[in-house]
Amino acid sequence: MRHGPYCCRTILAAMSALWLSSMSPVFNAAAAEESYVKVETAGERAHFAEAFCQTPPERVEAYKARLRNRLPDVHDFDQRWQLGWTRVDGQVRDMSALRDSNPAEFASRIKVNCERLKWMAQNSLRIRPPK
Repeated sequence: MRHGPYCCRTILAAMSALWLSSMSPVFNAAAAEESYVKVETAGERAHFAEAFCQTPPERVEAYKARLRNRLPDVHDFDQRWQLGWTRVDGQVRDMSALRDSNPAEFASRIKVNCERLKWMAQNSLRIRPPK
């Protein structure tokens, strides 16, 4: 039985499509995990900013709402945010102790960290062009 010149191309195209469809859950899982990490990291940064950068709670809540709208695929958004928020508790305690023991060192660290957090918060919600 002879196959036409297009038979191999058809088989190759079908196999490629099957392979790509089998890889779709892997790509979706990686994208979901990246979104989860973004929410947790944002919770960490927001807690630090509220504790040391004079960021009012209303501003943190507005940031949280914008991030939630930006990441609609994260169904357990509040749990992920809270996980990040509580993960930074140790750093908050350490920085509070530094504030009491060495105010000058505390002030220099806070200045740098708060400037960095402000820049990160502004850029985290920026829409990036697709790659």
